[in-house]
Amino acid sequence: MKINLANMTVRIEGVYDTLREYCKEYIATDEKTEDFSIVITPADIQRERENGEYERNSDNYIEIIMALLKVADELPGRNKVLMHGAVVAWKQAGYIFTAPSGTGKTTHVRLWKKYLGSDAEIINGDKPILEVREDEIIAYGTPWAGKERLQKNSCVPVKGICFLRQSEKNNIRKLNKSEALVLLLPQIYIMSDSKKAGRTLELFSKMLEWIPVYEFYCNISEQAVRCSFDALTDQ
Repeated sequence: MKINLANMTVRIEGVYDTLREYCKEYIATDEKTEDFSIVITPADIQRERENGEYERNSDNYIEIIMALLKVADELPGRNKVLMHGAVVAWKQAGYIFTAPSGTGKTTHVRLWKKYLGSDAEIINGDKPILEVREDEIIAYGTPWAGKERLQKNSCVPVKGICFLRQSEKNNIRKLNKSEALVLLLPQIYIMSDSKKAGRTLELFSKMLEWIPVYEFYCNISEQAVRCSFDALTDQ
């Protein structure tokens, strides 16, 4: 199959129909030549299982994860990176909420949708692709959107990034570049290939120069949404 993903056409040759169903909203309907292709074989899946990280998961699930990682390996040369985070758009401006898994980033973007209504739209709930352009950063939805599958095959310019921490009280502050680097670097996919890793770090550094980054101690109230909304949108 071919999918349209992050302004690219990607051919994926896999094993199970599950992957096609997973990517159904991204399947290409045009005849564009693919930008690159990836292949996943039964032997690839077996080797990944033997590595131990996914030993309790089905082969179908392993293939879905392998497709994501193979796509991610192709991104640095195209000025793109894969990030762990949730993207919500408000009036065509995108905001990324990131944190270690289980902190509540998906919960927070859902609260934006709940309290801001139709002006808020969730682009991706877990694994957006970010493109670094000459004068802006673009966030793209992907099929890999966490267990909630909150995603849209769309894109939006990024205007702010927020690192979440759980707290009973809401407090947000803007970070300098050094502070942002420490918090956000673990949320960026870094390849083992040194050249690709170096390019990813270059792109990440540019992101931090252009996009304001905040640290947000928050609960799951309407007031938390008001706090992050006011800081990120400057409304």
